[in-house]
Amino acid sequence: MAGFAWAGQSGAGVSTHLDDRLLFDGDECLSAPPDRPVPQTADGAEPVAVMPPDDLPAGYVHAASSLGTTLPLRAGALLDLSGAPWQPLIRPLLGAVHAAGHRAWLSGGAARDLVADVPLHEVQDLDLAGTVPPGRFADVTRQTLRAMGMSEFRTTITPSSLVCSVVRPKSNSRLIEYRGLSKGGFHFPVVGSRLAEDAEYRDFAFNALMYDVLGHIVIDSSGTGLDDLLGQKRRFTPQNVSTDPFTQAEVVLRAAKFALRWCEGSPLNLASVDLAPLKTWIAALPPALCQMLTRAQLNGLKTMYHRTIRASPQHQREFAARLPEPGRKLIETLIGGAR
Repeated sequence: MAGFAWAGQSGAGVSTHLDDRLLFDGDECLSAPPDRPVPQTADGAEPVAVMPPDDLPAGYVHAASSLGTTLPLRAGALLDLSGAPWQPLIRPLLGAVHAAGHRAWLSGGAARDLVADVPLHEVQDLDLAGTVPPGRFADVTRQTLRAMGMSEFRTTITPSSLVCSVVRPKSNSRLIEYRGLSKGGFHFPVVGSRLAEDAEYRDFAFNALMYDVLGHIVIDSSGTGLDDLLGQKRRFTPQNVSTDPFTQAEVVLRAAKFALRWCEGSPLNLASVDLAPLKTWIAALPPALCQMLTRAQLNGLKTMYHRTIRASPQHQREFAARLPEPGRKLIETLIGGAR
């Protein structure tokens, strides 16, 4: 087995496990997912791989309490945070995923901020990653919502990314987002990889961390995320192996977002972060990165940049000046005429 694809249609109604497609080695040459539904039982199947995170070296998986005696308590408090959009659903949903034979973990900013001891009320979103194919996740979520008396909430799947979202009724406001472990090498979106491969499609090692709230373990999928996050200087180690110019530009933008957030102050305190790995990565990007973006892509990046960057234009330019040319030119273009 090589992974899972999704053959549903956006806006075509409720997605189910019947929309999931099983992939084998050799399907990389296909232009679209094959008509191969995922079997509903494991009868007759022979296991050829272990369940994540057992696919990682032992040194990549840590008991949460070894990183701080209060970390398991903070994780529970985050799930139960009063007024948080995810609070009514998250514990029953994680239990249902586990009961279905799959795993799901806190990922992205939620896992990073939890480990970094950020005040819980500052955690804005709850992202999940796991082993469940998208259609099956929609099934499990819908059943959980029904059991919780929340049937009016919707579960959506974004075809271009296979991100599953639980959405409030008559609104685009999201309770949680989930995505399977990213897998590359196909001409369409695929999930179902190993944790180490998933880390290669995250932006930075500190954002490849995951937290298992059932077993209270911290998963460092890249092997350097904890050191990067908790070291004397917060280190920016790019992970994404994509050669797509838009994806590369997104990583540069997100570097600006995090660096300017963590180094805010007057003057800008960039001495508190280690940008050396980021600079090495940017220096290897195409010199004409900006010119390789379409007008629509560049406009989308500008919108994203001005929505997420809160630092003064002066601090934005100070950060841009520290980057090799492809990154510097991109950030200067995104800043535009800001004063």
